[in-house]
Amino acid sequence: MKNVIFYFSGTGNSMQVAEDIAHEIEECDVINLAKYDKKISINAERVGIVFPVYFWGVPNIIKAFLKNVEFVNDPYIFAIATCGGTAGASLIQVNRLLKLKNQKLSAGFFILMPDNYIMMFNPGDEEKQQKLFDEEKMKISVIKEVVLNKKEQAFESSKLIIDRFCGNAINNLVVKKYPLKDYGFNVNEKCIGCGKCKEVCSVSNIEMINGKPNWKHHCEFCLGCLNICPVQSINYKNKTQNRSRYINPNVKIGTV
Repeated sequence: MKNVIFYFSGTGNSMQVAEDIAHEIEECDVINLAKYDKKISINAERVGIVFPVYFWGVPNIIKAFLKNVEFVNDPYIFAIATCGGTAGASLIQVNRLLKLKNQKLSAGFFILMPDNYIMMFNPGDEEKQQKLFDEEKMKISVIKEVVLNKKEQAFESSKLIIDRFCGNAINNLVVKKYPLKDYGFNVNEKCIGCGKCKEVCSVSNIEMINGKPNWKHHCEFCLGCLNICPVQSINYKNKTQNRSRYINPNVKIGTV
């Protein structure tokens, strides 16, 4: 393959970004890294990594991917972090993990997208979401020029000092607990047993038992299951009952 973009996405934001940048640079495969066989070395001219920000840093699945994957030769590697607010130290973390592979992050970017962390935030109304989608298109045009020309440049970083210097420690402390946070999910009587929650889970953490979802405790806490439920029967503890749900309207999650 000439170019490849790996992505991890719970509700579709990072998937949209991956597909949009792949369309711009052409001759590019788009791969859900949760489905990628890490025993296969990556042999490509350009390698992109697109992921959501988790507590000022990267998700566990990104850390595992970068620790286990092998690169052939020295590809041009870029990363895009999607976030609802600040991207914290996420790109710094990616670069550190790449250095352990004797690779480097040649360019890194942040893209603001609607927030899906509905334990704390609402994703905004359709007008606000569309504004972010429009801004994403413009940012993709900028990224395209950098990637196509293989420009080496300092990756984007938060303007807040606390993000850059504390983000890594906060992220490592918080996300290591995520695999077991699915104990907090609950299902009410509205559940229709459609199985959409199981289908959207890219790490196969859900099984349907007697028509109800059950979590298997190796969760990435992407909240795809909670957000995709068509009858809003899935909640997290008592924090989401009155929150609106969010699924990116521009992609069909679970298809790539």
